[in-house]
Amino acid sequence: MALRVLINALYLGMKFAGIVLLCCLCKGYVFAQTLTIEFTGIRSEQGNIRLAFYSDAKSFDEEKPLFIRKIAKHNRINKGAFSIVYDDLKPGVYGIAILDDENTNEKMDYGWFLPKEGFGFSDYYHSSMSHPKFESFDFVLKKEAKKVEIKLRYL
Repeated sequence: MALRVLINALYLGMKFAGIVLLCCLCKGYVFAQTLTIEFTGIRSEQGNIRLAFYSDAKSFDEEKPLFIRKIAKHNRINKGAFSIVYDDLKPGVYGIAILDDENTNEKMDYGWFLPKEGFGFSDYYHSSMSHPKFESFDFVLKKEAKKVEIKLRYL
């Protein structure tokens, strides 16, 4: 009788350990959210789109993004537009600033004080000459899928 109880306890313990292990392995996928980004107003297929993801106003003002993603534009653009889907982002507050890095040097190029390359922000078209506020282009990523639009601006 004691042997049977011991065997059952071992069986249940291994079953529980297996479930815990499975949950740990799937943790990153269970809590990841889907974000679709639609880009419009792109003037050429040359170079990359550089996306800087910020989590708050301080990181944006200090130009220290949470992470950066680069997308090659070649063969993606259709009438100045394309979209991309990320399904590996954690829920939270984000703001996306993008650079149309046409010469792939990973920085904004300037002419006479004005940018030579395009730029844009998540769900916000910045039309003034000043630095935008993070609150103008931030959004909350929750359980449900989210779509943001970024219209590029060239000066």
